[in-house]
Amino acid sequence: MSDGERIVIPAETTVAIIALLVGLLTLTPLPVGGFYDDGLYVILAKALATGQGYHFLNLPGAPAAVHYPPGYPMLLALLWKLAPEFPGNVMWFKVVNVLLLGVIAWVTCRYAVRVLALPAGVAVVATLLGTITIPILVLTAMVVSEPLFLALAIPALILGEEAARRRPGRREAVWLGVLSGVVVLVRSVGILLPIAVLVVWCTRRHWRAAAWYAGATLLVVSPWLLWTGLHAGDVPAVLRGTYGSYAGWFLGGLHEGGLPFLVATIRTNAHTLVLGTATSFRFAVGTAWTLLTEAALVLLFLYGAWRVRRRAPVTLLFLGLYLSLVLAWPAEPLRFVWGVWPLLMALLLVPLEVVRLPDVRRPLRIAVAVLALVLVPGVVRYNARGFRGNWWENIPRSGADRAEAAARWVRVNTRRDDVIAAEADPSIYLYSGRRAVPVATYTALQYLRPRTVAQDAGYLRRIVAATGARYVLIQSMSELAVARAMAADTAQSPSLAPIDSTPALMAFRVTPVRPVAEPAANPGAAPADSVTR
Repeated sequence: MSDGERIVIPAETTVAIIALLVGLLTLTPLPVGGFYDDGLYVILAKALATGQGYHFLNLPGAPAAVHYPPGYPMLLALLWKLAPEFPGNVMWFKVVNVLLLGVIAWVTCRYAVRVLALPAGVAVVATLLGTITIPILVLTAMVVSEPLFLALAIPALILGEEAARRRPGRREAVWLGVLSGVVVLVRSVGILLPIAVLVVWCTRRHWRAAAWYAGATLLVVSPWLLWTGLHAGDVPAVLRGTYGSYAGWFLGGLHEGGLPFLVATIRTNAHTLVLGTATSFRFAVGTAWTLLTEAALVLLFLYGAWRVRRRAPVTLLFLGLYLSLVLAWPAEPLRFVWGVWPLLMALLLVPLEVVRLPDVRRPLRIAVAVLALVLVPGVVRYNARGFRGNWWENIPRSGADRAEAAARWVRVNTRRDDVIAAEADPSIYLYSGRRAVPVATYTALQYLRPRTVAQDAGYLRRIVAATGARYVLIQSMSELAVARAMAADTAQSPSLAPIDSTPALMAFRVTPVRPVAEPAANPGAAPADSVTR
């Protein structure tokens, strides 16, 4: 190579390398289970890797799993096969998420250039904002499915957008349908991707390609749909809020709460979503800064969407459907927004392309530049604080210490065939080998209408009775009040008796009430509160 020649690294490769390096810096040895979902993913991976089928091994009877689609657990199961020693293989699970972060950076940059037609410099900035900032690092630092989802969904969007501009052929439609089906098998919300593709293709009269695409997608997804249909009732009813299907849980809440509940959920989530997103961009706390940041974000997002309405109709429809579902879903919305963070950041930076376009009116160019500059100090400050404080550890660390204390108590004080009801039930199974169930059930209505202590005590009693739990471990003040209420009501069966207390937890033993003898006038009647009821 001559002195005048230089090695030019493509923009996609550059951002992928940066994302990989940053991802490696965020690797932590924290155990799984602190986030709850991560523990359940690992349990399902173990079930697949050890030949026990797609089942929740931690629950009594190991019922079939219908809560999460199997795509991500299958990836973890493959890694489990290669590194079967738990918990040592947990670090390999996290390393794969780091590798997926590099893939996400590569495809996001390619998407920004090929689909959004952004200049290379703007595409690089958008990619880095979407892949090495705190919101996405929080997810990639845990054993959750969002990294795999993004690594597959963004290429599918690239292909779907490019095919929409012309008449796609049969082979192209089929392969994209297969990829879209896999996206659905990684995250249930991925079903919005094939819906968006089909709507755009049909509006552009790509009827034959749309039919092939729909058929291929359905072929990939149908085994999972059949599985959930056959096994939807396997999990005890009282546990379906945590372990049952998403669709049944959500529709049950709508049926019970009706339109007022849906409207209240949308209102609550909209406020949380705007305020939570603004937190990642605002320079200082205060009403004025918050409102200014929110206004800048909304205006840039809307203008970016308007500019790419013809370049990226599939993406805009997908994100529109996705955010609509997030608003209506009765759960904290920020995690779901972080799950499409790279796409949102690319859309946010689309307006920057006008700053250097001479054919765009100067006031508009100045307005875009000012709005962008409003966000820059806050982004820098927020992420600088996040990197200094290792904020990506906060969620798993907050639950890891409590889960470890609970698992330690269980290993010392229980038999291997005991069933434990606890707040950290996935961790207890993984780190003690005992079957474990939650101490509460979560309903859709509960998102806006918290239950009373007496109501929660009733649910805890039902959980204990349905699962045969022998011990109940409590580690939060709210659940402690519930357990104490159940223990105080000795007339109901089963009841609880406190047996141990440490700084980290309080332990109760389940104590079924002895059947009470009936009056002589009715000697044949069954006891009203019999434990066998």
